[in-house]
Amino acid sequence: MLQDDPIVQKYPQYLPTEDEIRLTHELLQLEQHAALREVLCERIQIAGDTTAAIRRFCWQAREDHKKGEEVAEAALAWMRRCVEARDKLGMDTVLLSGPFTPQFR
Repeated sequence: MLQDDPIVQKYPQYLPTEDEIRLTHELLQLEQHAALREVLCERIQIAGDTTAAIRRFCWQAREDHKKGEEVAEAALAWMRRCVEARDKLGMDTVLLSGPFTPQFR
């Protein structure tokens, strides 16, 4: 399915490998990342799919020229930036109290 996506077709070098996604999942399971994992699972999922969100952050890490194990660390850094920006802009309030349906969130 992803291979048919026009963006993936144009930029296949940024599509993270399954191994990079797995490494990111494993890194998130460490106790030191428990708070970040909780925020990811409760607030940042894409359509309720944690793996889709992780894939997106891994994509961003690949755009930063990271490969392999470096992708997982860089993806977590992108997640932290996302959380900080959401908090600063009050996005959770906007998304939860605004006109958006649960299906949109």
